[in-house]
Amino acid sequence: MKGVEESVMRWDLDHLSEKDAWHVLLSTRDGAMEDRVGLKNLKSGTLVLLQDLDRVSGIPNKDGAGNKESFMRQCEEVEEYLSLVFHRIIEARNGVQIYLNNNRITPVDPFFVVEATQILQSHRLRDSNGATVLVEPFVMPHESKVTDRSAREKAGDSRDWVARQGFYIYRQDRLLVAGSWLGFRGWRKDEHHKLARIRISITNQSDDLWQIDVTKRKAAPPEQFKEALRKIGETTRERAKRVYTFRGSRISPGSAFEMKFVWEQVVLHGQTSYRINREHPLVLAAKESGDAPSLERLLKLVEDCFPTHLIDPNPPDDGAAESVSPAAGDDLEVRKMLVTAWHSLKDKGLDHPQIMPMLAAWEPFNAHPALVAQLHSNPPY
Repeated sequence: MKGVEESVMRWDLDHLSEKDAWHVLLSTRDGAMEDRVGLKNLKSGTLVLLQDLDRVSGIPNKDGAGNKESFMRQCEEVEEYLSLVFHRIIEARNGVQIYLNNNRITPVDPFFVVEATQILQSHRLRDSNGATVLVEPFVMPHESKVTDRSAREKAGDSRDWVARQGFYIYRQDRLLVAGSWLGFRGWRKDEHHKLARIRISITNQSDDLWQIDVTKRKAAPPEQFKEALRKIGETTRERAKRVYTFRGSRISPGSAFEMKFVWEQVVLHGQTSYRINREHPLVLAAKESGDAPSLERLLKLVEDCFPTHLIDPNPPDDGAAESVSPAAGDDLEVRKMLVTAWHSLKDKGLDHPQIMPMLAAWEPFNAHPALVAQLHSNPPY
């Protein structure tokens, strides 16, 4: 890289063996920098160069013996690993680009979202360090509902879906645990629950509680969260089983846009409470406008969407958590909220065809498809 300062850090097993000490060398091996393929045209970057590998099958040894096909299969496994573990980092705005043998790695997101994907109620748990843990349950669509070619590519081979069910634990957007039921008794990876996937996002503040070591290859939930995660998992597994049983028939309205729920569940020191989602678009719109009518609509939103299904001491046997619909006679108020939200998105530079699918995925509008359809036909220009 021209005009850029270069720094080198190197582990050399021969040197470690000779010196019997964990020395990090700050210089390259003779001739090593000749292998900096791909870096010359970059303003910045990091090259990981592996040399003299004597424990990887397929690499030619001193006698010239080796198996190129075996070595290339291992390279493919490394590429698959990187594409999954770092997919959120690659996909992020201004994300990191990763190349393996000069081939750019394509991210693989296990939570592909298509029209039939069900995004269930998210939960924010607070740990003893004060850090927030975000838990997002998904029910993936039945394979018969994934008809678009690009969506099928994102979904991967449906024969692998049984292995992909379970919890996925991310730390700072890096995947640590991929598809595990976290040892909950009686929960096995079977065909009936293969559509259930739950995303857990933690920060580096929680490393000790989640038993994360320097390898960043494992994590275990703290005791204070196990009961909450078990309940979330039960609901998600039951929903997934119903979708699988009915071959993908939709249990509740779905959308390729992210669902926006009014309430959030907070678990702190084993105690559960509920708070208004400060990121709900209507809440944000009211904060920005600061006028009395918007605040009144916000209060109405709170009243109409009180989460009875979360605090009912006698929930339905099937464990499915359905949102409470606003009162039937309040269509006028819902219409006003719809228009407020429409103008808020319009002010952000979106056009009408972009706005309407988003509103259809937000609570409480997802319970009023007729009002959404009316607004779609008659936008409030």
